[in-house]
Amino acid sequence: MTEISRFADEAMWPAPPIPDDFPRVSLIHMTRMPLQVMAAAAELYRGEVVSDPGQISRETAQHWFDEMSKTRLQAPLEFIDLHFLLDGVTRGFTHQLVRQRTAVYVQESLRFAVKDGENFEVTIPPSLSGLREDDPRSVVYTDTVTEIGLAYQRLINAGIPAEDARFIIPTGILTRVHYKTNLRNLAEHAGNRLCTQAQFEWRVVWAKMIRAIRERPFALRFAEAEMDAWQYETIADMFRPICFYTGKCEFMGEHDRYCSIRERMNTGQYDKVASHEWLANPSAARRPSE
Repeated sequence: MTEISRFADEAMWPAPPIPDDFPRVSLIHMTRMPLQVMAAAAELYRGEVVSDPGQISRETAQHWFDEMSKTRLQAPLEFIDLHFLLDGVTRGFTHQLVRQRTAVYVQESLRFAVKDGENFEVTIPPSLSGLREDDPRSVVYTDTVTEIGLAYQRLINAGIPAEDARFIIPTGILTRVHYKTNLRNLAEHAGNRLCTQAQFEWRVVWAKMIRAIRERPFALRFAEAEMDAWQYETIADMFRPICFYTGKCEFMGEHDRYCSIRERMNTGQYDKVASHEWLANPSAARRPSE
């Protein structure tokens, strides 16, 4: 690893290694008693003033949550905040993620984080990950990534600032980002990103985000957490592709890709579409060296 004293810019620092089980999703913070907090706000719609969300019954909270799926007046969902750390996602993924303008981000900056040596970690996409190592296509990809990594390291060692050396880094480089949003915007974002039109990485990350929400109460250290587990389960079950909300496929242009559930969704056969059909991981991501 290059010593910091040799870096061209004193603000540069060695990027921490990416975890082996990438992408890793950590739910750092989420509003406690989420559906009760949401319902406390919604109660004002009918003239009820609630200052303690703990006073909201399960029935009332569930009622208001169900109401949110029937109206465009979904402001109460914005009272539920979620803060994720996505560790081991590609720069290509984060380029798309930050297009959601209803969120806050802090991303590992390759202006200063040096992806040096063993930390130059690039993933293999699904169309290549299932090929043999000696397949000519795999060889081209792996050899190119290796050469770029070596070239990047030579530039860093020669005194080139990371913010300039990064110009040759592929979009498949693994990185990390803090992502904070609210439930209303997260659900809207899920509609497009869980669609089979989205890049494979989205479905991989979303599956882990959903699991993190579902497991949230058991990761907390207060006695009431498990009693509130139903609230997190209910939220985890709400995420669906956009066609489940609109009742039809929203990607019918001639440039849109084939979708295996399109015909069933357009004819109202929602009960014949299993979640694994749109939440499937096309291929386990791995690094070129593995």
